[in-house]
Amino acid sequence: MSSIGSRHRSLRTETVDELRRLILDGELAPGERLNEFSISERLGVSRFPVREAFRRLEAEGLVESLPRRGVRVVELDQHELEVVREMRVALELIAVRHTVNRFTADEQSRLRRILDEGQRAAEAGDDTQLDELNEEFHAALGEGAGSRFLAETLRAVRNQSHHLVGGKSTAVGSSWDEHAAILRAVLDADAELAMMLMRRHLTNRHANQGGAHPDGAS
Repeated sequence: MSSIGSRHRSLRTETVDELRRLILDGELAPGERLNEFSISERLGVSRFPVREAFRRLEAEGLVESLPRRGVRVVELDQHELEVVREMRVALELIAVRHTVNRFTADEQSRLRRILDEGQRAAEAGDDTQLDELNEEFHAALGEGAGSRFLAETLRAVRNQSHHLVGGKSTAVGSSWDEHAAILRAVLDADAELAMMLMRRHLTNRHANQGGAHPDGAS
């Protein structure tokens, strides 16, 4: 496997994305200390982009700096988890409402593609593809609202909600039908139905998590 230092994208972007993935997938556990040198060795980059990644992920709430003790993966309590969940529901509903209200042809085309590709992946039992489409589903609704601030905040809150319960799981199939129903309501410009379905979807996912392990498909 090649290191990210051998790829053509910005090393800063690659390093942030890969370190975020390691945290969200649970490969770097809550409370784990992060050392610049060991992370740079693991990712195949210099210490500078790692230092920059630490700053970016601290702003996202995934790591925290400890005075004279370096950096560690954030470990928060049940109350914080509940607050993050409430924030996520509120932001997802705002995103759905604004996406429906400002629909463009490009956004319609993107959502129809996600719906079509998701149906094919579900029929084929392709969980890897469904996982990618689930991520794009939420990103598309956040970006479709037309606010970069909302899209970035929603992504950070969604990442935090996964992280606080120990990483992302691969149980994606059961979520696709719910995502498809939301997509159809959005494409039908039925904001009320789309928001109701999104709230139900997130409530179901949070109830199933039980504070122990997430459904990464949410």
